[in-house]
Amino acid sequence: MTLSRRRVLTHGAALTAAAVLPAEAQAQTVLQRPNVSNLAANHPILVSYRAAINAMKALPTTDPRNWTRQAQIHQGNNTVRCPHGNWYFLPWHRAYLLAFERICRQLSGNPNFALPYWDWTAHPQLPAAFAAPTFNGQPNALFDNTRSSQTVTIPTNVTGSTVMANILAETTFEIFGSSKPFGQNNTTQPWQIAGGATGPLEGTPHNGVHGRIGGNMGTYMSPLDPIFWLHHCNIDRIWDQWNRMGRSNTSNTLWRNFAFNNQFRVPSGSSTAPFNVAVSGLLSIQALGYRYVNPIFFPGQLLISKSIIDLSKLTQISKVTAPQPARINAALDVGVKLNAPQVAMLRKIQPLTPTAPTGTAKALAPTPAPGRILAFIRDVEPPANGNTEVRVFVNSPDLKPDTSPQDRHYVGSFTFFGAAADHAGHGEKQTFLFDLTETVRRLSVTDSNVTDNIQVQLMPVPIPGVPSTDLQFKVGSIEIATV
Repeated sequence: MTLSRRRVLTHGAALTAAAVLPAEAQAQTVLQRPNVSNLAANHPILVSYRAAINAMKALPTTDPRNWTRQAQIHQGNNTVRCPHGNWYFLPWHRAYLLAFERICRQLSGNPNFALPYWDWTAHPQLPAAFAAPTFNGQPNALFDNTRSSQTVTIPTNVTGSTVMANILAETTFEIFGSSKPFGQNNTTQPWQIAGGATGPLEGTPHNGVHGRIGGNMGTYMSPLDPIFWLHHCNIDRIWDQWNRMGRSNTSNTLWRNFAFNNQFRVPSGSSTAPFNVAVSGLLSIQALGYRYVNPIFFPGQLLISKSIIDLSKLTQISKVTAPQPARINAALDVGVKLNAPQVAMLRKIQPLTPTAPTGTAKALAPTPAPGRILAFIRDVEPPANGNTEVRVFVNSPDLKPDTSPQDRHYVGSFTFFGAAADHAGHGEKQTFLFDLTETVRRLSVTDSNVTDNIQVQLMPVPIPGVPSTDLQFKVGSIEIATV
């Protein structure tokens, strides 16, 4: 199956217009979502969060505000559930957070409650308030005993400042926020869960944090872990920052006009009411009643804006189909085992000359670049336990499981969100998108012929503290394209 550019990416060039918002949202006071690292364990926000969780757990399962019922919205079914690996990932979770936040206000009795966010870049260890089994002599509602560790620390190759600077440097929405579902041509409900290409924000920090924490967080029932909501607040905050940097969401009506109907409920008097909203109604967080104050800025980091993808110039150079498909198992010499099907030839592309930095994270205008090289790792079937981090390298001469992410051949990594069982019922295969450009530039300093033979290599490594009895997963093909 060949790569169809129109099916993979759509150029997001225009700023979105003002959203049409629910009247309830328009009337709200704008509240600030705080950084959990600034909150003591007895801070009113965390006290209210515990109270809301305990109240949800005490509700009967017939009540849609029930704690388990709220998590089941995310797990969903074969037709309606959380979108992952497509361009509805960001707006759907924004609506999910908003509805949950309003339920927390109602059940905690705190009308000023706002969900905190966990900034895992600045503070990579699980927040202490969530790691203690008890609070004031009572069970701590923020604690989840299924986690891989209560002191888990997210590594820098998953959420570090360099990873995040590269993500914020992206100017194409369908790379930043994952792509349009392959073949989408209307806005009917099934497209919500159809597969597209998973971009770096979703594939690395999002999936990686889920996988590192493990337990409930490693499954589609991840909202059972209270840290889920703070994790997704941070993802939402990153999207907001990306927009505030002048980055444009896609103007494609297949995205803007898509509606999330009959999935969320919000308080209405003593009961609840449906919260039905289109993507276009989720684009202004101020109008939705909340804000993030602290900008995402990494001192000493220079941020280069990547050129916006022009689909008319996206040229498929090579597709290599792995046989049967290829099975990858970290117990074997993976770097050697897949060498043959991973070799892809690039010819007649523009010279890869260094691009000068244009400023810091505050820079708004994208910098023209001589060309970009993208890799699509297609039709990936996850391992049985979803317990694998897959590191992506280019032309590493001696790739091993312990090859460092600091190695100059390293591109990035992806983690599988959810176990195989989470995907099996939906017949899912995943596609991951990586920008190889900067790695190839780096290698071209000592190898001017690197673009004549680009080899994309995959090296799975077990996630510490997570069961790793079977790391095997399957890859259908690897495709390389230039812009």
